[in-house]
Amino acid sequence: MDAHWIGTVSTNPHITDEKDKEDIRQVLAKMNCTPLFFDKDIQDAYYLGMCKQVLWPAFHNIDSVDFVRSGHMDPRDIPTNLPDDMSSDSTSGNVSDWNQGRLVGWWRAYQHVNKAFADMMASTLRPHDTMWVHDYHLSLLPKMVADYERAKFNANVIRKVYFLHIPFPTSKIFRELECGDAILEGILNADLIGFHTFDHARHFLNSAKRILGLNYESLVGGLIGVKYHGKTVLVTMSNVSIEPTLVDSMLELESVSAGADALRKKHEG
Repeated sequence: MDAHWIGTVSTNPHITDEKDKEDIRQVLAKMNCTPLFFDKDIQDAYYLGMCKQVLWPAFHNIDSVDFVRSGHMDPRDIPTNLPDDMSSDSTSGNVSDWNQGRLVGWWRAYQHVNKAFADMMASTLRPHDTMWVHDYHLSLLPKMVADYERAKFNANVIRKVYFLHIPFPTSKIFRELECGDAILEGILNADLIGFHTFDHARHFLNSAKRILGLNYESLVGGLIGVKYHGKTVLVTMSNVSIEPTLVDSMLELESVSAGADALRKKHEG
């Protein structure tokens, strides 16, 4: 299987020079990686705003009325030159930057970044490829790619996997999100949805039922199926762990022993 990674590049200071961006593209191309670059204002509104001040606390079951105490941005990182609907109020001290008025701009930035990923995927994916989407930062991506499939092929020809690496909140908390319906529909356009624990999957299924009216059923093999737009979306649980048998066998390899010896010599004393 040939894997290709598409993601963003985080640097400090932010990369603005086009030559630097191209140099990074060339380096990463040798590793089968494609970087996406965004203006700092967009990236901050997307990541430090929507992801860290809205979705992160909500997905960890923090009620929206408590968001004022859960802001993620350090005041030194708050962008000051955003458009009016993406602007920030500077604060002093290490306190929350929460401001309900900026939600529209943050959500637009979140959509913008997900759309950029979708455009790149559309130019990269081929029929029968598998797309594996990681985490809540790209919850809209499965639907955007599915829309591309239907427009170009009039069918679902790409296998789409979505894995959430953080908890999924209770339906009571999730339904407080103004963008909740869009996020649910985005995720449900995947063919397989993965969670770390059954509780996380259960909360997702309850939200799908109570917000979108979708039913689910147990399937052979321990999977759960959700009926969505004429297809069965599979839901599975994969706990965070390692494969001890595989790790033990790898420790017996001569190359591993040689590498360990080289590291000990390099850092001895």
